[in-house]
Amino acid sequence: MLGTVLSAANMCLQGGERVDISRYVDPGASFLELKVTVERTTGTLVVYSPGYEEQQARFTDPESSALIPFAEPILCVKAIGGPFEFKIEVMPFDNPHADAHGEAARYFAHR
Repeated sequence: MLGTVLSAANMCLQGGERVDISRYVDPGASFLELKVTVERTTGTLVVYSPGYEEQQARFTDPESSALIPFAEPILCVKAIGGPFEFKIEVMPFDNPHADAHGEAARYFAHR
């Protein structure tokens, strides 16, 4: 089981772009809160962490959020019905250094 998770951690098994978020999150966190802004409301943005494909988040609303588990600081991001612009705010959860008001939040955007 551990070998399966480790090998899956290096690839986006369900497609999408692999995004390294290691400079935005503390590796001690076990979940990520994602706040997403989607510019085009007819598409769907799918975000998951490799090894947790079954717990992916799907965003269709112009502004929404979700909590996803992660093992390594990699996200797989897939635009369905795109291309379209989006912005993701990544906030580590279970991180003792994170501020409750979101000051530990970091951003990355796709255009």
